[in-house]
Amino acid sequence: MSGIRAGLLSCLALALPAAAGAGETGSARHDGLLESMGASVSAYKDYMLNCGGCHRYDGEGVSRNAVPSFRNSIGLFTRLPEGREYMIRVPGAAQSQLGNAELADVLNWMVANYSPGELAPDFRPFTAGEVGAARPYRFDDVVAARRRLEARLRQLGLTPAPYLYGSN
Repeated sequence: MSGIRAGLLSCLALALPAAAGAGETGSARHDGLLESMGASVSAYKDYMLNCGGCHRYDGEGVSRNAVPSFRNSIGLFTRLPEGREYMIRVPGAAQSQLGNAELADVLNWMVANYSPGELAPDFRPFTAGEVGAARPYRFDDVVAARRRLEARLRQLGLTPAPYLYGSN
């Protein structure tokens, strides 16, 4: 077994208990959906290989390096159509080597594991079609896009994790 594979499996052992209980913090309506989205081993592997280096295996991010936490936060973005689009279009997601279906699975895994309590009651999972439609459009200024979304969420009484990139 390669070192990378062994590392992934040991990290998976840490993450799957959280995935199995992800629906416990969400509404009862989401339980089955969250469990199926949160228990995907391939999505977890893709998260670790494409996102975990910056956002960490536990989704905490690294605030001192301006990498936001996904914990109790990333699900808030799914409440707005432009928030869902933002999640797809951020450079780390849009420019990853993942296919559209794989990226959709990773986004679903992230919200199921790190932020199920913040999902709207009418949450619908990301799809390959949704990802494929938004992904080609790059942000001219990702920081400005994030700030606009934060302002919209604040109007709804919601506060995502701090994003300190570009802050003085």
